Amino acid sequence: MATWAEVDPARYPFDPIEVPALVRTMVPAPPPVPVWREGRWIGESEAWAWVEAVSMALSDRYGSWAYRWYWGPGESERLGWVTDRLPTAAEAPAFVADSLLVWRRWLESLAERFDRFLPLLDPVQARPSDIVATWEAAITHLMMAVVAPVVDNDGWQGWCCLVLQWFLTAAEVPAEYAEALVNGAVDKRFAHWVPLTAADIGDIAERLTRDVLSLTRIVPAAPDDNWPDTWPQGWPSWRATNTVGRGLK
Repeated sequence: MATWAEVDPARYPFDPIEVPALVRTMVPAPPPVPVWREGRWIGESEAWAWVEAVSMALSDRYGSWAYRWYWGPGESERLGWVTDRLPTAAEAPAFVADSLLVWRRWLESLAERFDRFLPLLDPVQARPSDIVATWEAAITHLMMAVVAPVVDNDGWQGWCCLVLQWFLTAAEVPAEYAEALVNGAVDKRFAHWVPLTAADIGDIAERLTRDVLSLTRIVPAAPDDNWPDTWPQGWPSWRATNTVGRGLK
């Protein structure tokens, strides 16, 4: 699911009231929870086969967004991997329905955030002087919202990359460029077990804004004053007019 169009709730009508009854007719009986024995997991492939069967059934009924019905942010961290908490046959319909609804509600909340910012990024409607600030504000807001339920220092990177990539595609940046731009902004410094800081968020927002505007050939208005030669962390601001040739690499 590389683009927002694949998960955008506006594209896939959904009635949460009907979910429990419909899911009851679609969910097969799950296998036993995998167990660790003699240095390997027993039953793991069967567990993932069940998850895949449920994913296919739900996406056929509700659309591509439902394929990741178990992806609700924070669920795996609070409750464990989906294969570690497989329900009994009697519990399976409620288990799947609850997870699907959590995932849908999260996508709907994300859509509301996108809808708040996207009109402000329209180069036809927005003033050039506002473009940079609006892009940076949108990226910062989305990162903070996405990271909030993620308690694992090794988990925020994937969620941020995914949501920022969706946001760029929603802003009509081609998917292949969106992925590269986001990966370039959330770089290898954040590869493993690194807590996200306010300085990191600001850095990522600046880098991604700069690269998106460069790709789309939108030229922001020149600033009214010069930015400092360096930020506290020692890198120059790409917006500075007094640091020609010293922009972020």
